[in-house]
Amino acid sequence: MDAVSTAVVSALTSGAISLSLVLLANRQQRRDGSRAQRETQNMTYLNPLRWHAAETHHRLSLYAVRVDRHGAYRPAQVIGDPQDLDGKDAAWFAGTGCALVSSVWITACLFAQMTRARHDVPFLRLSNKDDTELITSIMKVHVAFAACGVLYATQSSIGTDALLEPEGRLRSYREFCTVLAEPERRAWANPLIHFHLAIAGGDRRTELQRALEALSALSDFLDGTLAGGASLRARWDAEL
Repeated sequence: MDAVSTAVVSALTSGAISLSLVLLANRQQRRDGSRAQRETQNMTYLNPLRWHAAETHHRLSLYAVRVDRHGAYRPAQVIGDPQDLDGKDAAWFAGTGCALVSSVWITACLFAQMTRARHDVPFLRLSNKDDTELITSIMKVHVAFAACGVLYATQSSIGTDALLEPEGRLRSYREFCTVLAEPERRAWANPLIHFHLAIAGGDRRTELQRALEALSALSDFLDGTLAGGASLRARWDAEL
């Protein structure tokens, strides 16, 4: 092979290698971009659910711990029936009633996030296995609260009351209190209030434990999917 042929072959080989490297780099860049987009979407849709699952588990755990130690969670034993909320002023919601009503609000926010997650599944980029496990984990929480007397069909409505339209953001505690102060609007949340009053008095321990286990399983799944730390442990550590 003469020098010219050798140069041509060398140039072609070099060009082919360069083109291959460029194509590989572009492919890797697209994969990295797709992975980053997938992680961002999953975080956007699932992180709020992860946070509220941990928050609800923590609050209900406080009830369970106090009941085990003292027979009741007295800070939440401030009314006998949901209708006792009629006419309560802002000072009561911000003080005496805060332990009970904020617990109801926290759980209502969880219901809102679970409803959102179910609706947002088509926008998530999960494996078929994770897709199924997410829905199953959410449904187990729904079923656990249904066993507590908060019927499944009403949970999404309670969650809707935790949303402020048209913004679509979650109501603050103060804003949620205005909903509970109105008897007709509070009607959907009354079973949830009854449940919190019951567990505050030491009743429905079996149902409470079932709810805690379902929330723990959902939290563990979300921690794994989002490659995050242990949410439940982090929530307890935040109190120390």
